[in-house]
Amino acid sequence: MIDNEARERRISINEKGRTNVKKSIVILTAIFMIIVTACSHSSNGNGGEAITSTTEKEESLTKKERNETSSSNNTEKKTIVLSTFYHENFFLEAKKRYEAKYPHITIDVQYVESTDADGEAKLEKYEKTIGTALLSGKGPDLIEMDHLPTESYVNKKLLVDLGTMMDHDDTFNRDDYFNNILEGIQVNGGLYGIPMGFFVYALVGNETMIEKSGVTVDDSHWNWSQFANITKEISKTVNGGASGLGVGGSAGIIPGDFKVSQYVSEFVNDQYATFVEQESGKANFESTAFIDLLKEVKRLVDEKVIDPAANNVLFRETQINSPGDYVRVLKQSQYYSNNADYRSKLYLRPNGSGQEAGGYFRTYQMVGLNAKSEVKEEAWHFLKFMISEEMKDVASSSGFPLNKKSYASIAEKALEKGKVESDQTIGPLKGVIYDITKQDIDDLEKFLVNAKYPVQYKESKINDIITEESHAYFTGQKSPEEVAGLIQNRVTTVLNE
Repeated sequence: MIDNEARERRISINEKGRTNVKKSIVILTAIFMIIVTACSHSSNGNGGEAITSTTEKEESLTKKERNETSSSNNTEKKTIVLSTFYHENFFLEAKKRYEAKYPHITIDVQYVESTDADGEAKLEKYEKTIGTALLSGKGPDLIEMDHLPTESYVNKKLLVDLGTMMDHDDTFNRDDYFNNILEGIQVNGGLYGIPMGFFVYALVGNETMIEKSGVTVDDSHWNWSQFANITKEISKTVNGGASGLGVGGSAGIIPGDFKVSQYVSEFVNDQYATFVEQESGKANFESTAFIDLLKEVKRLVDEKVIDPAANNVLFRETQINSPGDYVRVLKQSQYYSNNADYRSKLYLRPNGSGQEAGGYFRTYQMVGLNAKSEVKEEAWHFLKFMISEEMKDVASSSGFPLNKKSYASIAEKALEKGKVESDQTIGPLKGVIYDITKQDIDDLEKFLVNAKYPVQYKESKINDIITEESHAYFTGQKSPEEVAGLIQNRVTTVLNE
């Protein structure tokens, strides 16, 4: 993805864009053709390039063709500033390719040099610097927002609604992309950032154990309550019982400082928009939905669906970043030692109470457009370039690409290769080669097209507040309503900062 050092600091996980343009036909009916000899300049949705003259030939072109013609005729030099905290190879490669194709445009990629020792302090300073600049009507044109308070920017109207730009751009076809991802990250119908890639979340099920139980598991539409009932039914057939969900991502292994209240924070992140309205900046933690969530987590623990002490685990959470990653996660359990090997299957994660069926995803390298930028059209054109097929050969470094054809190319190459090597450097999985089949690719598509709910993955004060305050409920010190009120007050204070 990015260089190894930055990857480890950037994402806390263990494994971590078109030419199919929609056509519009403009029928020109005229008695006289007017030849315009005066120079004119115009801005359009394909980058805002200046058009130095309008000819008879251009008047007969479709909007798409006029946009493309303006790109080649443009000679006005402009600079687009893209700001990102980390050194990003993807952005630097996009800059190189774009400037080669459009030499009149300079892409100024700005990032912060940091190390493990000073990274946290520099990130905090970077956040304040960007926020102050945007509020003053200045700042970069494009901002990579993975570690910035996007909800605050949206609330203060500091970002352009890119959905509107898409709607007014005849060269942009949403069907060329995983539109379910674009729809999932909308805020009250507005789209304030475009991700360069995305990851999907799922559950890895112990299929051997599940099949032996004879219990049917239907993950197409299940919630956590149904998940609890199913796992309890399966565990009855397992010697010594089994927990439904592995804690810490590995069977039988949990963090020493594990708290049940951390699961509340994770469940909130699964449906963040339900509890934090990004556009209005309001919190909804005194709602029935949150109180029910508290009770749901307590039930899962009390009934040992989540059980830190369990020896057997039916499901564990995972994040899938690529076709190769999918195969590794799916097939590595067949190579465990000491007779612990078993077949695995990926399942959609259960939904929260009241949620419609749909999978979970997180965006990667989300880029927003400064509402005060003086080169909005040019910046939009560059944004489109970064998610176009012209970047498909490096798109896999950003998780699954947003562009469907780019993904199809990646999947095809993986299938042609037919194999992927384990990424484990020690232990029984070191050097193991897994086969990639057409069935694997077909099964993976289920998780890409069903991804609907964005997971809030940024560490924030809100997560800390939820974990801290909900602990009192699980230890019997406070009622769920009292805890909800305390969280509501503290989160409201944070949102108003």
